Amino acid sequence: MSSASHMAYSEADIDKARNAMVDDLLHRQIISIPALARAFRRVPRHAIASPPYIIASDLLGTECVYTDDPRSVYTDAAVALTRDRDLWCPPPSTTARQLEQLAALEGMRILHVETGSGYGTALLADLVAERGSVVGVNHGAAATELSSAFLVQAECTNVTVHSGDGAAGAPDAGPFDRILVSAGAADIAPAWIEQLGEDGRLVLPLCYLGPLGSRISFGALLTVDKSSRGLTGSIASALIVAPLPGALAPEEDVRLADGLQRWFALEDFYRTEFPLRLLMKSDTASAPDPSAVPWMLETRTTTMWVEPN
Repeated sequence: MSSASHMAYSEADIDKARNAMVDDLLHRQIISIPALARAFRRVPRHAIASPPYIIASDLLGTECVYTDDPRSVYTDAAVALTRDRDLWCPPPSTTARQLEQLAALEGMRILHVETGSGYGTALLADLVAERGSVVGVNHGAAATELSSAFLVQAECTNVTVHSGDGAAGAPDAGPFDRILVSAGAADIAPAWIEQLGEDGRLVLPLCYLGPLGSRISFGALLTVDKSSRGLTGSIASALIVAPLPGALAPEEDVRLADGLQRWFALEDFYRTEFPLRLLMKSDTASAPDPSAVPWMLETRTTTMWVEPN
C-alpha cells in the first residue's frame, strides 16, 4: 500500500471496516466457526493490491469502481489484482463459504489449489496456525508471484506456493488433511482423492461454463469426505467462481448442468440436505442402477448419488 493511503486512512479506520465486514458475514450466517471469524479479523485483505483499488460493482466485474480508499476492500465484492482485470480476489462471502465447508483445524496440513491473491491461503494459514502447514499451487506464474508476495507481507511462515496444474495436486507434499480448490473445476481430480489422508476432506466448486463467457463458471460447492468406508459428501450451495485453469477447466457441459439443476430441484422439493455417496471410476466397486436412486450424477472420473430412504 502506498504511503499516501496510509496517511489518509488510519489503521484504526481500516480495522473498523474489516470488523464490520466480519460482523456482516456473521449476521448473514455465512460464517459460524469462531476460529474462521478470528482469521477474517486478522488477515489484511486490503494488502492484496495497491491503490487505486479496483472493486467490482457487478457480479461479472464488467463494471468497477476505482478508489484509493482501502476500506472499500472490506465490502462483499471481488477485487481485481491487476490493471487489466485478468486476476481477481473473490468476494469474502465466497471464500467464507468454502472455508466453512472445509472446517480446517489447528495443526492440519492443507493443499490449496489456485491460491489466487493469496487471501484465502492466508486465512488457511491462520486457521492451522504454527503447528500446521499450507501448500499452495497455481496454474500460472503471475498468480503464484502475486500470492507469494501477499503471503510474505501477511507474515505467513507456514505456507509454500508453487506453479503447476492444480489437477495434479502436490504429490510430493501429501498426504493432506484438507484440500481446498478455490476455482471452478469440471470434475474431481483422482490425484486429489489419492493425496487426501484418511478422514480427510476435499472442498471444490464443481462447475461448468454458462452463456456469459469463459471467465465465469457456474456450479455447486461440493464437499467430499474420505474414510475407510469410502467417499461420502454433500452439496452446500450454488455459486459462481472463476474457472480452474488446466486439465480440469470447466466446459459447456450440458450433463453436469442438468445434473446440478436436478439436485437443486430435489433439494427445493424436499427442503433438506441429502448425503451423497461417491465412487471414483477407477474403483472396482459398482455404482447403483440410476433408476433405483433419487438422484445420480456421472462425470468423467466420478459417479455420485443419493441413497434411497
